[in-house]
Amino acid sequence: MFRKNIQQVNRLMRTALPLMTKLNIAPTPYNYGIWYEYASNRTPQLNQAIDSTLRKFSILPDFVSKELFYEFVLPNERHHSISQSPRLNDVANDLESSTKKISKDVSNFEQTLFKTRKVLKTANKPDHLEKVVNYLEKETIKVNKATESFNRSLLEAQEELEQLKIELAKMRQDVEIDPMTQLANRKGFERQLFAYLPYAEDDLTLLLIDIDNLGLVNAEYDKRVGTSLIRYIARLLHSLLPEKAFIARLEGGKFVIIVSEMELSLASQFAEKIRKEVSSQKIRYKNTKTLLKQITISIGVATLLGEESSEQLITRVQNNLDHAKQTGKNRIVNH
Repeated sequence: MFRKNIQQVNRLMRTALPLMTKLNIAPTPYNYGIWYEYASNRTPQLNQAIDSTLRKFSILPDFVSKELFYEFVLPNERHHSISQSPRLNDVANDLESSTKKISKDVSNFEQTLFKTRKVLKTANKPDHLEKVVNYLEKETIKVNKATESFNRSLLEAQEELEQLKIELAKMRQDVEIDPMTQLANRKGFERQLFAYLPYAEDDLTLLLIDIDNLGLVNAEYDKRVGTSLIRYIARLLHSLLPEKAFIARLEGGKFVIIVSEMELSLASQFAEKIRKEVSSQKIRYKNTKTLLKQITISIGVATLLGEESSEQLITRVQNNLDHAKQTGKNRIVNH
């Protein structure tokens, strides 16, 4: 099994290394990690992100490589587990050490090839040629052993990272889930938005939703009633989601829905459907059977424009929600 894995690593590295050389990619642990994964075709989102970046900029900046490494090869939740940090540091240090060594060995081999070509121009006797052949064979064996050693290090790092990914995926549930509603929280929303953006054009839409007069509900009935109302609205919103949509609770009675592949006009219709559905509900507080006054929501809608950043999109949708609140509530705004 180990031999089979080594052969697989060799095959993938033979694909990855020429790509890195062609694109002038620096030999760093992050770059080896993502280009090895790219060559494997196991993570379509990573490949799409790399292809999209190269189409736009013709290069893959180091900071982008690092972000892609932690997004697709090892999730960002590394920051949330102190116990995992030493293991990750060990992996990174081992990869860095191996990377420096293989870079040096490859550089030496390039010098060997340069010297060999230079000698061959003047070598005209059989014994001269024999010496050149023996020298080149010796250096080729040396760099081949160095490559095999590097590939073993890469395989070991890959296996360790796979185990970390399994452990950290479970941790993500605690880090990105809102305990009150069991929806995603703000961090979960930000991650999902980041995942959508590289592939979105003018068909990625945000709906920012806020329960109107939640403070008055808390004051008139009880804060526990307000909490139950938030949970009720969370379940209702979740039940109305179309395909390729994602919902999160940000804070208080504020929710956000990401809808992929839906333009502004259709998204506005969807928002209006949600608004009407909420306003038509007859909601009772289950502990006292008290019928609450009509509950309404305000919604800001915004669709991604061109090369707009996530921050710009969020600012626009927040402004639209604010406008909906300031002009009467129980309405949608999609400027």
